[in-house]
Amino acid sequence: MKVVRLKYAHNDPLFHRARVAAIPASNLASAQLLLTGEACCGFVPVTLAARHGLPVVPRLAVYSDGPVISSRLFKGGGAGYAAVEDTTVSALALKAAMGIELQRVATLDGAFAKYAGVLVIGDDALRLVDAGRPHIADVGEAWREKFGTPLVYAVFAASPKADRQEVFRAVEELENSLAHFYENPTPLVEQAAKRLGISTQLAERYFATGVKYHVTPRVVQALQKQAEIMGLGELNLL
Repeated sequence: MKVVRLKYAHNDPLFHRARVAAIPASNLASAQLLLTGEACCGFVPVTLAARHGLPVVPRLAVYSDGPVISSRLFKGGGAGYAAVEDTTVSALALKAAMGIELQRVATLDGAFAKYAGVLVIGDDALRLVDAGRPHIADVGEAWREKFGTPLVYAVFAASPKADRQEVFRAVEELENSLAHFYENPTPLVEQAAKRLGISTQLAERYFATGVKYHVTPRVVQALQKQAEIMGLGELNLL
């Protein structure tokens, strides 16, 4: 089974023990792998799942319920606000929660000098947090304060060409991998910290409180509300 694995550390617990052929992808590239059938299923930003009408399996997702740590508007020294190119969900969430309009930047080089704030996501955000760069807002925290619900960044979606039984087998593999992680998170946390060049303490906090995976009925309700707030339309839930 070929399954899309988002390239960020938050996908580590889902894939480290999963018996699937993981295909690493950026947020923006992930949906195309499903649309072409190159992968049977995998994680894609909720924005792209909605745009392309991809079938969503409401069992696993990448979401936060409060501060997420890996998606923050970091302070700069200039004027206006910017966001890295690979974010769609966090940029929309920040606009909805705080009314902030964001310019897109291809690189962080010079961005903090040019803009008053820069939205950075994923592993780069964790490195900035570890380095002590101050932030204006944590996206997950801003969303919950405004709307009172979790914020879903990526959903588990299927290719329109996929065999549904294969999709559900992939989900079970990822759920088993996640269960192994929670039984003994230390080795994977230490590996992630070493790979990213961040402290083990930050990595522990991130996986313990920042990022979440199991979809509950409350998360499904939050996802539907989020789609409405962001103007995404109705999601295609399996």
